[in-house]
Amino acid sequence: MTLPSALRPLVLALLVAAAATLVFWPGTSGSFLFDDYDALVENSALHLETFSWEGFMRAATSFQPGGGARPLAMASFALDYLAGGLDPFVYKRTGLLVHAANAALVFFLALRLLALAGVGERHRPPAALALALLWAVHPLQVSTALYVVQRMETLSLFFVLLALIAYVAARQRQQEGRRAWPWLLAVLPLLALGLLAKESAALFPAYALALELTVLGFRAARPGVARAWRLAYCAGTLAALALFAFVVAPHYWAAEPYPYRDFNTAERLLTQLRVLPAYLGQMLLPLPRFLTFYYDTLEPSRGLFDPPTTALGGLFLATLAAAAWALRRRRPLFALGVFWFFAAHLITSNVVPLELMFEHRNYFALFGVLLALADLVRLVPTRDGPAIKYLGVGALVAGFAVFGAIRAAMWSNPLMLAMELAERNPDSPRAALDLGIIYYGMADGNPDSPFLDMARRQLEHAAALPRAGILPDANLILLAALRDEPSPQASWDRLQRRLRTIPLTPETMNSLTNLLSARRKGHPVDEHQLLAAFDILFSRGPQPAFLYAQVGDFALNFAGDEARALGYFRQAIEHAQSQPELPGQIVANLLQEGRFALAAELAEYARGRGLLPTAPEGANSRITKNAN
Repeated sequence: MTLPSALRPLVLALLVAAAATLVFWPGTSGSFLFDDYDALVENSALHLETFSWEGFMRAATSFQPGGGARPLAMASFALDYLAGGLDPFVYKRTGLLVHAANAALVFFLALRLLALAGVGERHRPPAALALALLWAVHPLQVSTALYVVQRMETLSLFFVLLALIAYVAARQRQQEGRRAWPWLLAVLPLLALGLLAKESAALFPAYALALELTVLGFRAARPGVARAWRLAYCAGTLAALALFAFVVAPHYWAAEPYPYRDFNTAERLLTQLRVLPAYLGQMLLPLPRFLTFYYDTLEPSRGLFDPPTTALGGLFLATLAAAAWALRRRRPLFALGVFWFFAAHLITSNVVPLELMFEHRNYFALFGVLLALADLVRLVPTRDGPAIKYLGVGALVAGFAVFGAIRAAMWSNPLMLAMELAERNPDSPRAALDLGIIYYGMADGNPDSPFLDMARRQLEHAAALPRAGILPDANLILLAALRDEPSPQASWDRLQRRLRTIPLTPETMNSLTNLLSARRKGHPVDEHQLLAAFDILFSRGPQPAFLYAQVGDFALNFAGDEARALGYFRQAIEHAQSQPELPGQIVANLLQEGRFALAAELAEYARGRGLLPTAPEGANSRITKNAN
């Protein structure tokens, strides 16, 4: 039975989606990883036991780094929690289904682009199928499709792909002299939905401009429409450049290292001259040793020739961009692919103080590279027909699928993945720390478990690495506390030494507060060493007011140092402008503990700064009566 021609693209698209699901499905049995914990596992606002509109909205706006950003993605995580709690499989399954849907959309988009590039009607479906399959099962995509928190990226691209298909359809209609405005109108809500998933949807205008510069060519059946598109894009490009030059760049530019980073803006931009070619290498040769997931060993470029590969990378990228520009009319598909690769990195390889390198940033960029390669394959001469090309491309798809399946299988087992990443990247503190923490968890609280010794050895290795922060040493101290052993002095010395110089991140503060919690639970953590570590932290710059209050309470009730506690409480009051209720809470807690003199002194200190206009209810008489 022969399928109707109208159904064939749909069947092929479903085939692509099924292939993506099948190849990556083993990885759905894996666990949460890295940023998943902050964004999902430890985000109590997402944990809806029963559905309520108020709770759902709170969950949707609970992405803390963005102050309520990415609500559509966060809402999808909340629904996953309702369906399966904190079972990673539920989240990974949903993420993989989004990736499969994107793979189908990539097929439909590729069909239209190949038509615009002049590929014959008979060759378009198999070529689009190959492009979509290569994109869907590429090993690089594993760390996006199966990394739960990156559903923000995949869900955003879902709507961007729909918007691109609608845009291309509209422009084709305009070139044919047909009505196009319903398709153009559909772009706006799709983009809005994409932005609600992640800000990377804002790159759509750059993708659309690349289309116009290449396969669309600003053409339209009516000259007035073509002229309007040129003027619109010219004005939009000038406005975008002005916005970047006068708003974005000045806002983010930093001559000194960014907060939480060990590089400044110029160094970040220079480093991207090495990072972008590295991404291309991962796309073209996706061998396991090149896909390490963690890239915390990457040293920033300190100058154009420091290291020399910075200048070489810049020269290569400039040549690639110049070639695409020169060939944009003769080889529009090649040029489009190159432009899309660069456009996909306009945010993440720019002045925004993100980490230097992550695999998921290539989720759409990979499609651009595949388009460029597809156009180059068209140039390969074949005397005996295209069969040899089909065979070669088929072998490439099969090879990528095998490597993708192997990597997905690696992601199915947390211990196996951690061991693989630590072995593949032995200088990565994150990889070593992850493996140590997994061993620690496998001990299941048993102080005699051999896994604790394995965890200790791995954490000691992580702590000895040059780019390690304080997390390995903090975990070594916690490990000793679990076994009721004295805190290791070498770890305290190294922790305090690094605390004086490393970029201060939320992980740094979490490590120290975890040590506070361990001591509160009765584990033998050295109070004076811990307070010395907090003193170093506080000397680096202002910290949240609640942290000073926590350390003050610890100094008072665990270290027995009232004078030191008074200093911490005063710092909490000094930094409490954004938490005006905190001084009153500190005084009330001290009153409950019967520390009336200390409460009176701090109440007076807070009033002198206008932060405690009146004493807590009932406190005036109690302070007056008991403080003397």
